[in-house]
Amino acid sequence: MITSSDIREYINNVFPENFAFDRDNVGLILGRCDKEVKRVLITLDVDEKVAQEAMEKGADLIISHHPLMFYPIKRLTGNSPEERTLRQLISGDISLISAHTNLDCSSGGLNDYLCEKLDIINTRVIEVVASDEKGEHGFGRIGEFKEEFSLLKILERCKNVLGANGLRYTGREDKMIKRVAVNCGGGADLLDECISLGADLFITGDVKYNPFRNGYESGMAVIDAGHYETEHIVCELLEKVLKDKYPDIEFCISKENIAPIKYF
Repeated sequence: MITSSDIREYINNVFPENFAFDRDNVGLILGRCDKEVKRVLITLDVDEKVAQEAMEKGADLIISHHPLMFYPIKRLTGNSPEERTLRQLISGDISLISAHTNLDCSSGGLNDYLCEKLDIINTRVIEVVASDEKGEHGFGRIGEFKEEFSLLKILERCKNVLGANGLRYTGREDKMIKRVAVNCGGGADLLDECISLGADLFITGDVKYNPFRNGYESGMAVIDAGHYETEHIVCELLEKVLKDKYPDIEFCISKENIAPIKYF
């Protein structure tokens, strides 16, 4: 019998929880440690629609990237979407495991998978938080394309690979790009470091005006591909990692978790 605790321990072995930010909420967040797991729903976010989907699919466990109760809550009255989601999961006896910033920074984690999807090679960690026999772990990656591509070609690739409805960017479309940095989700905090490392391009999400301006003035192209768009690929990654370990468990990726931001 495979339990919620077994799966949490395996995820912790692959993407150690001690790599997560101190304020993060990772691991088994909701549910019984000894609950038997036969069916798992994988998602980026957990909301009421995802909770309902899990109940309809008969899922015993949800594994998410973004955690619920990221900030402490004091009541479960059902007066907020998060409270209603938690009440749904409790009523359906559905456990919840989240792997967030620990999965972002781990070797073989989400930043590495983003590089793999975009064909970025020879990568190294930008902001190291730990090192062990697997190598360095941390936030952001810098590497290179096998050959130079124009910014326009890379914009097209990002849009197609990540399923983005729109991209915000700065830089000349004919600028040739070889050295490229990425940081999944909201990673603009690493922009100055990417400039100092000589990146031709930085791909991330949630970029505000001033970081765009800094990139523009420094001659480094910046693509804001979206927080959701640079991270929803986590579902593919988790499915691959867990299917190999637990072939008898049914894993499915949420269809109800969609990008909340639209473009007109």
